[in-house]
Amino acid sequence: MKFVHNKVVEAYDGNYQLDGYIEFEVMGVLYKTIVECKHYKYPISREIVQKVYDNLRAIGAQKGIVVSTSNFQSGAIAYAKAHGIALIQMAKTEETFYTRSHYNVVLNHPYVPNNGGLPYIGVMIGCGDDGKGVTCAYLSPYSDKLKDFLLNNIDEL
Repeated sequence: MKFVHNKVVEAYDGNYQLDGYIEFEVMGVLYKTIVECKHYKYPISREIVQKVYDNLRAIGAQKGIVVSTSNFQSGAIAYAKAHGIALIQMAKTEETFYTRSHYNVVLNHPYVPNNGGLPYIGVMIGCGDDGKGVTCAYLSPYSDKLKDFLLNNIDEL
């Protein structure tokens, strides 16, 4: 597996600057994943995720990931689920992580993340099978959630 930061990829319709590019091979098939990083003060909109999906199709990648320091709007979460894009929000370790439910009630998750002494942890954001609510999975060396996303069919997100 290789990860390249700030990669420019040539496609049939021009060049694409990618914040991150992951490439790995499974059973002789080369898989490409693009990574878009955002450091915004406001929630990530659906349009940001749509741009990632457009880039993904243009360069022939199989997966896309958006990493953000802020949260994601509900439209962005629904679009990402429909198009096989992982959403990861960076959170401080040792603090309770809060999300908004489908009914606009702020929920806290009972597990306070610990990432082996590291200051931040990724939280993979998704929505329920019915398209409602918000699901969260902490990413750490003890979690296979991101690996499962990269290796499995997008319908299984």
